[in-house]
Amino acid sequence: MVVIQSLRDTLQALPEKTVFTLPTLTKVISLKLEYRVGDANTTIYNGPDPKLPFANSELFYATISQSRRLTACDQGCKDVYEITFDVKDSNFTFKAGDTIGIIPKNPQVEVDFILNHLSLTSQADLPYTLLLGNKESKIPTHVPVKSTLRQVLTDCLDLRCLLKKLFLLAISRYTKEDNERQVLEYLSSKEGSTAYKTHILNKQINILDIFTLFPSCKPPIEVLLSYLPKLLPRPYSIVNSYLEDSNAIKICFSVMNLGNNRRGLTTGLLEDHILNKNINLEHSLNDLCLTDHKQRSEFKVPIYMRKNISGFSLSENLETPLIFIGPGTGVAPFIGFLQEIEYAKKKNSKGKFGTVDLFFGCRNPELDFIYEKELKGFLSRNVLNSLNVSFSRVDNNEVKYVQDAVMNEGEKIAQLIKDGANIFVCGDVRTIAEQIKDVLIKCLTKYDNCLENHEKYIVQMEKDRRYIVDAWC
Repeated sequence: MVVIQSLRDTLQALPEKTVFTLPTLTKVISLKLEYRVGDANTTIYNGPDPKLPFANSELFYATISQSRRLTACDQGCKDVYEITFDVKDSNFTFKAGDTIGIIPKNPQVEVDFILNHLSLTSQADLPYTLLLGNKESKIPTHVPVKSTLRQVLTDCLDLRCLLKKLFLLAISRYTKEDNERQVLEYLSSKEGSTAYKTHILNKQINILDIFTLFPSCKPPIEVLLSYLPKLLPRPYSIVNSYLEDSNAIKICFSVMNLGNNRRGLTTGLLEDHILNKNINLEHSLNDLCLTDHKQRSEFKVPIYMRKNISGFSLSENLETPLIFIGPGTGVAPFIGFLQEIEYAKKKNSKGKFGTVDLFFGCRNPELDFIYEKELKGFLSRNVLNSLNVSFSRVDNNEVKYVQDAVMNEGEKIAQLIKDGANIFVCGDVRTIAEQIKDVLIKCLTKYDNCLENHEKYIVQMEKDRRYIVDAWC
């Protein structure tokens, strides 16, 4: 309740009779649920079923054939795992650099919390029909017109999304306790913009937190159906090459601690399956799969191939020098890249191949040097020409981050760029993606006197797809 008290203190410090400048609620809630006892439990949309974003295949329910932990069991590093999906019965074709989408589900405990808070537990599994109160309103395309509340809250709505001011204002209208309503109005107001950023955006407060912090806030479920966005698939880079094994897709992922006893929606459930933490596999199946497949006794994960929009893949011409930069799990797609290069070298032993340099970073080589064995194997077999590793949590280590390692090799990098090298970067869009670009510009500025504008040159490399980034939020 620290957030509430802090906001109340802020409100008390405002001049008396402060009138908040509130946004206009343009969205009129005219949706109405009608429960129909005895109707068949089916899910029907008002139009075609929602499309899978960037889909390049049909949905396939894959079993997990193998799994392993890639990092040490230590508080000094993240929990990182690799899982292998059996896709031999699918129609998937893929290459290194491609990604899959995994369909997530909201955890049952979070769905039950919403239902209980809004006193809807008894209606949760009753078939409903969603009606419109007027012709001007529209049913959101991701909300079924026929289904059950449990199904919609589990499959369709993003219960952990960041909340917009208009939504906070809308639910404030259904908050009985005066102080709680005033706080919600303040957060949605122009005067409360700083508090909104500090307490809602920066702390990633979602509707679950709002109902906990503001217990008298109990809007009709139709408000949530109108405002909460679609629960989107989660993308994951493929680790392996199709040329290595066309019947398997490997991904690696880190399990983030999101606070409030929450983990990532998909990665949390996958970790539970790997560790078998008192989990009932039949129950997990119902939690994860889009539809009810009672005949399936195995744990199956709904996945699909995504279009490679960014062009994050090797060209057919492997004579060009290659530079791979991927800290942490960002190294994942480069394992597949190296497999494809090794396959090409075996197939054409007399062919000409460019040099391959890889930059990897982690905290500690004893804890989270993921794929160490594989990378050193590529190095020993001359698939990889250099492996540059940085460790951020090792004392007396000058090269702490991949940016440092790249800068240390600045003269070589600048020459490789002038020789036509292609650069691939994989990592967090908020940090590594922009920082690597800055470091490359510094390398050219320091070691190259031929080019007039180094920043424009890197931008042109992006346009020419010589500098390609696969970044995630």
